[in-house]
Amino acid sequence: MIRPISLPLTVILAFCFIGRCRLGATEVPRDVSTLIDQHCVDCHSGDEPDGDLDLATLGFDLDDLEIRRRWIQAHDRVLAGEMPPNDAMSLEPEQRSAFVRSLSQTIVRAEAGRNDVVLRRLNKHEYQNTVRDLFDTNVIVHGLPEDSSTNGFDTVGEGLAVSAEAMTAYLAAADQVLDAVLGPKGQPKSIRHETNLLDQVDWRGQPMDQQIGKMFRKTEDGLVVFQSGYCPTHLVNFSRLRAPAGTYRGTFKVRAVQSETPVTLRIYGGDTIVNRREQHLVGYYDVPPGNWTTIEFTDRLLEDGGTFHPKCYATRDTRKEADSWPHPGIEIGDIIIEGPLEPWPPVSRTKLLGEIDVTSANQVDAQKVLQRLLPKAFRRPINDDDITSYLKLYQSSVSAGQSFESAIRVAIKAVLCSPEFLFLIEPRESRIDPYALASRLSYFLWSSMPDEQLFSLAANGSLSNPDVLRNQVERMLKSPRSARLTKGFTGQWLDLREIDFTQPDANLYPEFDELLRISMVRETELFFEEILHNDLSLVNFVDSEFTFLNERLARHYGIDGIHGQAFRKVQLPADSQRGGVLTQASILKVTANGTSTSPVLRGVWILENILGTPTPPPPDNVGSIEPDIRGATTIREQLVKHRDIESCAACHRRIDPPGFSLECFDPIGGYRQQYRTMANEGQRPKLKQAPFTYNWVRYRLGQDVDSTAITPNGTTITDIPSFRNALASDPDRLTTNLAEQLLTYALGRRLGFSDRPLVDQIVKQTREQDYGFRSLVHAVVQSPAFQQP
Repeated sequence: MIRPISLPLTVILAFCFIGRCRLGATEVPRDVSTLIDQHCVDCHSGDEPDGDLDLATLGFDLDDLEIRRRWIQAHDRVLAGEMPPNDAMSLEPEQRSAFVRSLSQTIVRAEAGRNDVVLRRLNKHEYQNTVRDLFDTNVIVHGLPEDSSTNGFDTVGEGLAVSAEAMTAYLAAADQVLDAVLGPKGQPKSIRHETNLLDQVDWRGQPMDQQIGKMFRKTEDGLVVFQSGYCPTHLVNFSRLRAPAGTYRGTFKVRAVQSETPVTLRIYGGDTIVNRREQHLVGYYDVPPGNWTTIEFTDRLLEDGGTFHPKCYATRDTRKEADSWPHPGIEIGDIIIEGPLEPWPPVSRTKLLGEIDVTSANQVDAQKVLQRLLPKAFRRPINDDDITSYLKLYQSSVSAGQSFESAIRVAIKAVLCSPEFLFLIEPRESRIDPYALASRLSYFLWSSMPDEQLFSLAANGSLSNPDVLRNQVERMLKSPRSARLTKGFTGQWLDLREIDFTQPDANLYPEFDELLRISMVRETELFFEEILHNDLSLVNFVDSEFTFLNERLARHYGIDGIHGQAFRKVQLPADSQRGGVLTQASILKVTANGTSTSPVLRGVWILENILGTPTPPPPDNVGSIEPDIRGATTIREQLVKHRDIESCAACHRRIDPPGFSLECFDPIGGYRQQYRTMANEGQRPKLKQAPFTYNWVRYRLGQDVDSTAITPNGTTITDIPSFRNALASDPDRLTTNLAEQLLTYALGRRLGFSDRPLVDQIVKQTREQDYGFRSLVHAVVQSPAFQQP
């Protein structure tokens, strides 16, 4: 079965890179060499050249990406009048213009000469979404390899190579998909489990009665639970049913006790008892006091034998005084768990096989299945030749004695492992064809295959019409599938995928918990969607008067009046330190290491991700800054030695100001005036226990934070509002960066020097629409590059 489908995959490796042409070393244009010899080489040569740039040995092999980057940097600094610095007044305007024009034309020719055609593979998220939409199934595929990021995104074809390991993973993934699509051989047993915590046994099989009067309080209707930490309230009885994997509906009768405000309940699903298999958060729920409230949820158990585990959040625990415990808790009454909710036979099976009776089906039926599937799987019209090879696989399997269902499965598995499915194939013409355009649009906005309407517009040739294209963008952004753009784009542009990369030091930040982490990310996603869907100025990304908060995050920010864990749009106070993504806890966390903050890391992040002006890596001979865990010196004092090194000074003049401007925020996004330290010399804080977690506060307060800065153009940053104003004062710079980020994500390729006129035109169009973010998306889709290979 593997042999027929391994050939196309190996062929991939041969034609993923077609027509690569090395430009090689090129003669330096006369206008360039003249200016270099007269004004530059004296400083930029020798053992210690300025800026670590030795123009005497750099060469002019523009096929080398690093050499090309260096010459582009030289072009930009001469164009801006920054270089040559000492005799800029003596440099004739005509000589400067000739240098810039000649170097620009040469770089553009070099980029065109590379002639790269890189087939773009579906990344793991796109693969997951595509098989779900193709078959109408909620399958979760495991085992696909992590994708490489190129220029910040995993949609860039250059970084999406195919290895032998990846081929094996796709074969296994296809089996997972087909298992879910076709479903089990028989209908899974249906369960309606009515229970109560009073009826449960513990993990040893002992009745919960042994704990009542100690950790829990018994009532006529159930148990009052106070625990936020250790809490043996797993639905053990349900786990003993060995419920099949699938989607379940749960209903809990609950009410808060000994509290005038809602108390938060959290529920986990999966292997919550032994913790050896998959487990996950189902959700956080506000439970009001007074009358009974019914909480209802639907959740997918990924493995057989899973269960659910309710427990409180942000309450004080008791181990042996439940009957007299005076603090808030939640009374949990009757519980119902029912499922699996998926219909039988699965919708996906019916969608794939139609009305075919698999017990009597034959080759004609197999051909009908393939004729329905292949146009959607390949995202284009098909012909008889497309079907022939897969029909032969079916025939060979039948001849070997396999049943219709097993044989058609072999053919479909080959489809799911074919280059036509795994790659976005865009013919090298002056314009991509309508079907490739439909795919480019759908993978940009939905991270998945086109729907029926896009296929229809591609078929009648109208999709490339600007008005039709605009209407489709509007329709697609209104679809629930556009949430995938939020997840995919913000997850990479703003590094939200890295939220778990570091774990905050529990001694320094005892208030950090799961709900805060979840809330951080959700704020930024909702903020992004608000700006996009309402075409608000993208300046809001750096300076806004609103954000989205729930109680947990509002308390973290020191904002009063927000109750409950549901998110809502909040107008920020006039004197708020918040406003824009740079002051949101998610960004502040991913730009820190969990223990300390670094103005260098945050400064570099802002230059790269927000301003689009990245800095070169530091010289090899410059060591990193080691945090002073005793708190005796501040990060500002430690950075002085870097600024004293000539090769570092130029970059630090750009890096340090934005980095220091955010020093008033700690590694979990809290506002601070003093650093935290574990040194005994520090001042004890007034707080004895952390809010929400009730963890004991062991840290001390150290030196004062100094977040002032002076930008390279002389602007003084005294506080967060002045920093936001400085960033917001150049909307064209912000728009240029975001246009480049969106184009890279949407086109699936690196942007080059020759793309600058395209970006400039998009910025101009967006400026005319008051820098609206939705307008920027439209400008990207309407750009010539969006319809070119």
